[in-house]
Amino acid sequence: MLYAQQGPPTVPSASDTIQAKSTDTLRVAPDTTTVSRDTLTMFRSRSGIDSTITYTATDSVVYSLRDRMMHLFGNGDIKYRELGLKAAQIDIDWNTTILTAQGVPDSTDTTGTGFKGLPDLVDGGEAYKGTRVSYNFQTKKGKINLGETEIADGFYSGEALKKVDTDVLFVRGGKYTTCDLEHPHYYFGSPEMKIVVKDQVVARPVYLYISDVPVFALPFGVFPNKSGRRSGVIAPSYGESSRGRYLNHLGYYWAMTDYTDWSLTGDGYTNGSWVLHSTFRYALRYAFTGSVSGSFGRTFSGERGDPSFSSQELFNLRIGHHQEIDPTARLDVDFTFTSGSYYTNTSFDFSDLLRQQIISNATLQKSWEGTPNSMTLNVSRIQDLQTGATSEVLPSVSFSHSQSFPFRFGKTSAQTSTQTWYELIGYSYTAQFRNERSKTLNSLTGVLERSDRRGLQHSVPINASPKIGYFNVTPFFNYTEKWYDRSIRRSINPADSTVTTTEVKEFNAVRYYDTGLSLSTKLYGIIQPGVLGIKGIRHQLTPSVSYTYQPDFSKPRFGYWGTYVDASGNEISYSFHEKEVFGGAPAGERQAIGLRIGNIFEMKTESKDTSGEDNKFQLLNLDVSTSYNFARDTLKFDEISLGYRTSIGQLLNIAGSSRFNLYKFEQFPNSTSGRRVNKFLLSEEGRLAQLTSFSISLSTKLGGEKTKTKAGPAKSEADSLEQQPKSGYIGLYDETEPDFSIPWNLDLTWNFSQNQANPFIKTKTSSLAAALGFNVTEYWKITASASYDLIKKDFAAPQITLYRDLHCWEMNFTWVPSGQYQYYRFDIRLKAPQLQDVKVTKQASGRGII
Repeated sequence: MLYAQQGPPTVPSASDTIQAKSTDTLRVAPDTTTVSRDTLTMFRSRSGIDSTITYTATDSVVYSLRDRMMHLFGNGDIKYRELGLKAAQIDIDWNTTILTAQGVPDSTDTTGTGFKGLPDLVDGGEAYKGTRVSYNFQTKKGKINLGETEIADGFYSGEALKKVDTDVLFVRGGKYTTCDLEHPHYYFGSPEMKIVVKDQVVARPVYLYISDVPVFALPFGVFPNKSGRRSGVIAPSYGESSRGRYLNHLGYYWAMTDYTDWSLTGDGYTNGSWVLHSTFRYALRYAFTGSVSGSFGRTFSGERGDPSFSSQELFNLRIGHHQEIDPTARLDVDFTFTSGSYYTNTSFDFSDLLRQQIISNATLQKSWEGTPNSMTLNVSRIQDLQTGATSEVLPSVSFSHSQSFPFRFGKTSAQTSTQTWYELIGYSYTAQFRNERSKTLNSLTGVLERSDRRGLQHSVPINASPKIGYFNVTPFFNYTEKWYDRSIRRSINPADSTVTTTEVKEFNAVRYYDTGLSLSTKLYGIIQPGVLGIKGIRHQLTPSVSYTYQPDFSKPRFGYWGTYVDASGNEISYSFHEKEVFGGAPAGERQAIGLRIGNIFEMKTESKDTSGEDNKFQLLNLDVSTSYNFARDTLKFDEISLGYRTSIGQLLNIAGSSRFNLYKFEQFPNSTSGRRVNKFLLSEEGRLAQLTSFSISLSTKLGGEKTKTKAGPAKSEADSLEQQPKSGYIGLYDETEPDFSIPWNLDLTWNFSQNQANPFIKTKTSSLAAALGFNVTEYWKITASASYDLIKKDFAAPQITLYRDLHCWEMNFTWVPSGQYQYYRFDIRLKAPQLQDVKVTKQASGRGII
């Protein structure tokens, strides 16, 4: 055995071959079950090799000092810097520092053409395979015959691969594909190909082969072979619609830096319609993310000169930003400015098409660590897409001081058992300033009217929570004060008996309060039937009674309400501050007793698994509440409210609410309208109450067990710009990628509501929504969703999607068969994210936007 040379030795130059184990053989032939490992260190050697070479072989290692050659037989393995090579036979010529590797005939192959131990080369993280490999240690150049390699999820092969630089390869008769089969479904072929590692592949000319059949040719082609974002042309789609022939989404993507990118695309139609889209994004991991996107264009319908010809100008601007300034401060921005017809003219997303409003917000939140104080600054805007009306808050500033106990003098919550009654007194404080600006549509004149209002509100709740035996007793006092810079006055105009409203600009302070006492406890009842595996059923009863007193702040002595006499001689009361942002002082004295009874029914069953833990279920959650106001002249009982929710295992969720009125409804003569009178239904009609509203919702989610699968869309590794959470409007029909790991799923929801405050006029709504998905085969998936209005007998936005996994290709068909937004789209495209623009698309819309 020849051991590693130490120090800076000279490359072997003797005229004889080194012998090992035997003096009459030219090969080192140890037992094939052992591995020969030598390390050859050649610092500043004449060969130019400046680092350690480690090599092993399972058969033998032969050194020829005469020829300055070294041969590795039997699973040779060489490591040099970032280079690793494995092959059945490896030869190294120290005269030229050229390494050659090849396989050996496979004795198990009856055809006599098979080889085993073919070279497998790894250089700088890139893997290469071929029938014969040559590599020069000194120049770092090499050549691979009938070679192949995988770079950034792409597979390259060719008659010969020649490495001319550290990161540059030339390929003769090259093929590129993302299909990982031995015989790929498709590939791009080219007689000349240049690969720049972690950059791009340039080929000329280039042919697309599908099942070895050439489909089309280009004079040249450029393919990406690096992960992450990169600049390039965004391929368009083209076709024909009611607007003429179109070319959509043609543009350019610019990966500006590691933290920013920008894209610009355009849509064009032969009838003159056009839209430009631009998006700028930025991100700094663990700090902030954001984007600014805008669209502008003009659409035309009909022929120029015809009476039906029309044009519309479209625009859309969206600004998004999320930033964690520090652990106590956060900024979120989601603002959209748009023309009312933008989404209906450009989008196929149901979430956009069904929008009635655009809601925008920018919020800065700040808290002070170690204190109960926090502050929120908000700017918001609501835009009605139908009328163009807007409502803006510029800004809203709120400060909050959470509950504090001023008389505890440093005692902690762990010492509450020793606290006296006054140490249980706590208070909180909230202040909010709002500056509102709005444009509303006057239904009579059709003109948008502007108004602006502002105000500051202070709220101070004070309460205590002593416990007396099994009862929690909570006295409370709530104080509210509002500051405004204007108020209104109303009067009758004697000339035409119209009501005139005059705005008075002056400082106004509105102050009011309420006080009271609440009492609550909890009662438990348990039964243990011991049948059907039921260990116990528990009923938790939570009754609470409260008394609230509030003066009548509409009385003249408070100065918050006024009166005028209308044309019929009736005295009409109004609040001086009813138009202000926080409203005025409440009217009517309140001396009310409130009653609420909460019920929770739970069941415990024996465990059927090895864990031994009992199973717990909530059978029913039921709340009943009402109140009685002593200060009213009539109708002292409020309506009885009933709310409930339950679930039947994991199969069905049920929730609903009801309201009941104890008083009789009297109808006006010759009219369907009427009013409640101070007569109990029990004494008048022999029944306790009358239903005034009812709602119920039933929903279920069923699905097969999750399984492992490779089918479905290819998912690229998202960069930092894609890691921001989705914000803004999220709708019922947001598209999601098919999930083959769930073999089937069914979501059903039924909603019903009925309002009959006037028993002679009943308003009903009822709808059934369904979402179904199932795998027809291992690679076929169908999803469908729809909502059916059971009252109008009409489907709302049905949508059907068919997806077929074609290994390296995918087919997707989306169809909206009926309704205002009829639409279909058929795609066959490559799954690889870097080749997502290689596709065939057919689509059409009833609105003619494509």
